[in-house]
Amino acid sequence: MSFLDRFKSKKGKGAPAEPKLKKELALKSVKPTEEKKASVAKVVPPKDTTAYRVLVHPLVSEKTARLEKSRQYVFAVTRSANKVEIKKAVEKHYRVHVTGVNILNVKGRSVRTGRVEGRRKDWRKVYVTVAPGESIVF
Repeated sequence: MSFLDRFKSKKGKGAPAEPKLKKELALKSVKPTEEKKASVAKVVPPKDTTAYRVLVHPLVSEKTARLEKSRQYVFAVTRSANKVEIKKAVEKHYRVHVTGVNILNVKGRSVRTGRVEGRRKDWRKVYVTVAPGESIVF
């Protein structure tokens, strides 16, 4: 089978059943005890992907390091995110209880490269306060 045969239309041709059989045999050959061990050791990420659409990245600086002592963490988020979405995203992604969310809109700075003047994008910064006794590790 050549490389280009993969892109040809397979109308009228039946797909070979061998790959399905191989997968089924592989699943049957796994012992139940091995499945349990693998599921215990594996960390399952949350199925809801809204956290990845809302949270852009955590902000790490000297100021944010000082704020961590008062259980506040700083994130850059999308411009359209509101407090409720941010709270749900942080709780699902980091598995903590959020007690407060403060939003700050940051204006983009004017920048210049040679004769070309431009402007950086506006972005949104969020200060998230977590419950006492909990912390977020980046």
